Amino acid sequence: MAESQRWQQIYQELAEIIGEQNTKKVFTEFRGSTVNFPLRLVRREVLQQQVRADFSAGLKIHQLSIKYDLAERTVRKYLNR
Repeated sequence: MAESQRWQQIYQELAEIIGEQNTKKVFTEFRGSTVNFPLRLVRREVLQQQVRADFSAGLKIHQLSIKYDLAERTVRKYLNR
């Protein structure tokens, strides 16, 4: 039986993604913590800059909303800041 098969389900799933050694590191660093991962990898300020740059390059609001998976209203808000 592999060592990870004895672990809690969440750690088994994590080990499948990042490997057992990295899972142990995550466990050691964060055990007992509640971790919340944002829906986006990129910081909001960076995303706003990217949206503005693409808009300046000629992309339309609708295209930006699709490209960045944002509501058109959000794209407009980013462009007005």
